[in-house]
Amino acid sequence: MRIPIRIRAVLPPALAGSLAIFALPALFACFAAKAQSASSLGDVLSKTHSAVERFAEQFSLIRYEEDFVQQKLKNNDRVAYKQETFFDSIIRLHFDDGKINVDEQRLIERLPRKPESRPLMSTYGFSTLAMIFHPYYESSFRFTDGGVDSLQGKALTEIHFVHIPGTPTPVLYQMVGADKPMEVSGTAWVDPATGDIYRIQAGLDFNSENVGVKKIRADLTFSPITLKGQINPEIFPSVATIDLETAKQHWRNIHHYSDYRAYRVSTNFPGADSQ
Repeated sequence: MRIPIRIRAVLPPALAGSLAIFALPALFACFAAKAQSASSLGDVLSKTHSAVERFAEQFSLIRYEEDFVQQKLKNNDRVAYKQETFFDSIIRLHFDDGKINVDEQRLIERLPRKPESRPLMSTYGFSTLAMIFHPYYESSFRFTDGGVDSLQGKALTEIHFVHIPGTPTPVLYQMVGADKPMEVSGTAWVDPATGDIYRIQAGLDFNSENVGVKKIRADLTFSPITLKGQINPEIFPSVATIDLETAKQHWRNIHHYSDYRAYRVSTNFPGADSQ
């Protein structure tokens, strides 16, 4: 099974080896929180599961531009050094034998003017963070109602999620040896009428194992995107920010997703037609 989200941190020798994590902000004014009944939370979750299933199908037919900025930050959060790379990206999410598989292609469109030789963190696949709410992982998380909040001019339901240890998870990490599960928890802002996700904030925990990492945070926002030839917009990822901190170091990567468009698959062997 291939997993959607990955972080690969090439860190100084103080952190033994390289770290790989596999997984599959806007200002807003607060409404007065209104507690929802368990049944209404169930209704919103049902719509969200369906919306993420639809997202997985639609996203597998899309290509997009990805502006990828890698930063090493100082203690005051100012940038010490950085580099920027541009990709033409495709992610396919599909099922084989009942398991989720993810194939990602990132074609480099523009390299950094001067590639950075000092340590930077490499991240990719965070456009699929919504897979936490895919029905495949429905029994792997505890979901609770966080009330009502405002984002992008919409009244959205906050849904808190916490991974249940010992169950399948879309987030794994690797420290030289075999893949290990990583606990993930956070909050999603969901349209209660459609189940569409407009923002996800997640924290990743290494359990009790000391790997030198203090915390990892991911913040993904979604925006309405109207594809060519369509009237109604789709809700697709727009910006993902990932922070990794150790006791003395801080890395931040920012992914900007844009120029969404459908892609066509062409076959070029004799007698075949393009599709």
